[in-house]
Amino acid sequence: MSEVSSISELWEDSHFLHWEAVEEKTREPIEDSKARFDAVGGIDEGRAWLLENDIDPDKLPFQPKLVRVAASRDFDLQHIENPCGRTVFEFDDEGIANAIVFPIIDHGQTIDFGILFIEDFEFCTVRQKAIWLGGDNIDGDEVRLHSCVSDWLEAGAEGCVYIDEQRRTPLKRLQSVDKILCNDIAWALEVWDWAFEADEAALERFEIDDTRDNIEAYFKAQAERRVISDTLNKKHAGRFNLVVA
Repeated sequence: MSEVSSISELWEDSHFLHWEAVEEKTREPIEDSKARFDAVGGIDEGRAWLLENDIDPDKLPFQPKLVRVAASRDFDLQHIENPCGRTVFEFDDEGIANAIVFPIIDHGQTIDFGILFIEDFEFCTVRQKAIWLGGDNIDGDEVRLHSCVSDWLEAGAEGCVYIDEQRRTPLKRLQSVDKILCNDIAWALEVWDWAFEADEAALERFEIDDTRDNIEAYFKAQAERRVISDTLNKKHAGRFNLVVA
């Protein structure tokens, strides 16, 4: 494990902490989320769905539930005393199930609940609090970085998935491990850029085990984009200033 005084200090800067404090005031209390999750069934149905999708439920450290999830704005719900425009998710085990729901644990505590919609595999969380799935696995000598939630579930919740769609600086949490395994080259290099500022030495931490075809396709696409950007920048100097990531 890399020697760092406090890995959270790398990304929990004043800007992050300010907006986290603002957003926390609008979030549903975790006790309410947990009570609503505990009140519905769907465990047996969840196990059946997982098995049908080649996911071993016995390898997971939690019991997902297959339920119907409905989303509403808090302004439309009479029982919400102080609406602020947030989305409220309701769980129902009587209707037609449309999502797998499971607790998200970080630092040993349940901080949120994940919702994986089974029709299109879109993912969101109840409280918009969680940044990682498997955050507690980001420790020790190595970690498997998955590019999607379903892969993480298939791996028995081993490794981690980054699920924050708005921020990238929390990826610096990965600096706390010496080796990062990833089977998606595009995602691995994006993470390297954000978490390690594209430092050449840090690239040695990554073990990318994507397929040969995907790797070749990625670099071919990058080369084609560079040719296009160079051509436009030369033909229209100072007008586009295109940069290839």
